[in-house]
Amino acid sequence: RQFHHETPTSPYVSPIVGSTLFAAIFLLMLVTAWDRRQGRVTGNGIRLGSITPLLAILLVEKWASLFIYPALFVYFSPWLLDAEFADTLFRAFAGVSLIVVCLVAGGFSIPTMRKVGRRARPARWPSAALALVGVVGGSYLLLAILSALLGGGLRLKLPEFSPLLMWLLGGQTLLAFAEELYYRGLLLCEMERVIPRSGIRNAVGRRWIALLSTSLLFGFEHLALGSPWSRSIRELTFVVALGLLFGILVTISSNLHFVAGVHAWINWLLLGAAPQFVDQAGRSALPSGVYIALALILAFALTVLLRRHRISISQHQPAFES
Repeated sequence: RQFHHETPTSPYVSPIVGSTLFAAIFLLMLVTAWDRRQGRVTGNGIRLGSITPLLAILLVEKWASLFIYPALFVYFSPWLLDAEFADTLFRAFAGVSLIVVCLVAGGFSIPTMRKVGRRARPARWPSAALALVGVVGGSYLLLAILSALLGGGLRLKLPEFSPLLMWLLGGQTLLAFAEELYYRGLLLCEMERVIPRSGIRNAVGRRWIALLSTSLLFGFEHLALGSPWSRSIRELTFVVALGLLFGILVTISSNLHFVAGVHAWINWLLLGAAPQFVDQAGRSALPSGVYIALALILAFALTVLLRRHRISISQHQPAFES
């Protein structure tokens, strides 16, 4: 997925419709039309028609990100932007574009889109916001208490306000929600739909295959190859593990907004746009991993407790007689 920009293109046609990537998408459209004309085949067994929606979702997103996003951004963005501000603005634009692509690509699999809609419906936003405040605020509170008990003399430093900071916060929020909608929404739900056709009967095994495969895709999409290779491997391991944890959180909570909020806050933290504890000299006192690990622990604890609470309420509700 990282190197599709090197696929051959025709010298006589625009790359938008003259690349092998677009040719593969066109082939999938023909397969989809043929599959619908022949009717759905029930029972187990993976065939091309079964995985066409998944392949179409993957390839359409990559095709749009390579050829459509840059062209539209250049057309609509203001001129004379410095490199840092242009990159921040493009990430916000990419977030909005990916959301649009998800809405369009979701049409390839209506059952998957319905499941994603349940996990991302607006009614889940208030509970997600409250849970996010609890997780992020709880992380800072625990670290402040530990600092006071250990006599570290740390203080919480807010990032300096600037237009760039506001664009960074908003852009990373949009991008985080878009990535969750794509990876833990469309791809995860589509994998959960397809895998049972492979004949794997164990529901837990099917769920783990879906989680691991989408987490690997998430990791390789963020992979930056280069020297030293040990750094690339560490970053890949971190992103794959983070994607897996996000997937488990979505599976437990059925709330994409909450996971997207945690994702956005981690992006802010890694880019220096979130509050951090500093020492008396104003230097960062804790590595980003401490904040992330603590927030994820609190997120899992809160999610499990809320899920158990919902199950307990449903079990004690009286049954209505017809």
